Amino acid sequence: MNTGLLDTKAVIQQPAEARNSLGEFTLTWSDWATRYIALLPLSGTETINALALEAVVTHRIRMRYTQGLQPKYRIVAEGRTFDIISVLERGRRVEHELLVTEVIDG
Repeated sequence: MNTGLLDTKAVIQQPAEARNSLGEFTLTWSDWATRYIALLPLSGTETINALALEAVVTHRIRMRYTQGLQPKYRIVAEGRTFDIISVLERGRRVEHELLVTEVIDG
């Protein structure tokens, strides 16, 4: 793995449930780990092929292998949030490749 490509500092967050003042459960996020990543936008062809995952995959993230990383987590980098669609292991515990979709607040 070319570690020179890992030029973006990112926070991996995990979901958690918390009770609000009314006693209702709400989804919150807590920081799980901080890693350096390579944030790579997908080309048009890759985006079309990624539609087979039934989600609009917008980016690929490459990072060092991180034990316990799960698709239910999310990545926050450069003020942007990315939901993890797929976690792929490249090599034997060498690298993770994540297919993610950017969360657009609107």
